[in-house]
Amino acid sequence: MPSTSRRALLASLCVGLPAVAGCIDLDSSAVSASEDPDPHWVTVYLQDREQQRDVSVTITDGEGATVFERAYHLSDRNEADENATFPASTDPESIVVTVDGTQFERDWPGFEQPELPCGEANEVGIELWIETAQDGRPEIRLFADCQSVRAEQTK
Repeated sequence: MPSTSRRALLASLCVGLPAVAGCIDLDSSAVSASEDPDPHWVTVYLQDREQQRDVSVTITDGEGATVFERAYHLSDRNEADENATFPASTDPESIVVTVDGTQFERDWPGFEQPELPCGEANEVGIELWIETAQDGRPEIRLFADCQSVRAEQTK
C-alpha cells in the first residue's frame, strides 16, 4: 500500500506535469488562435527607393481610439514593411499617414471598394505606397485588399 507521501507526490505530478507541459492553459481568458478571426493588416512600401522617408501610420476607430500605430524609416535598405497586423475585432475608421512631416488622412476602406467585403477566412487590409510627386513632396497611394494573415499570438 502506497504511503501518504508517495500519494502526495503522485497527486502533485498529475496536476503539475500537464500544466508545465502546456497541456492545460492556466489562463482561461486566452482564446486559441483557431477561434480568433484573421487580423486586419497594413503593408507599407517605398516607391522611390532613392529617397529616404520617415513614415508613421496611425489607425483609429470610430471613437478615436488608436487600434494600430507604427513608425518606419524607409530607404533603399528598408523599402517595405509587410503584413503588420492588428486585431480583427477592432473597427478601423480612419488612417493618418505622416511622411516627413506631411500628414495625409484617409478613411478605412469599406463596402464601396469593389473587392470588399472579403470572403471566407480573409480580412481586409491596406497597402500604402509612399511616393514622390514631381515637385519632390511626398504623396501616398492606398489600396484595399483581402488576404489571410495570421497574427502572432502573445500572452
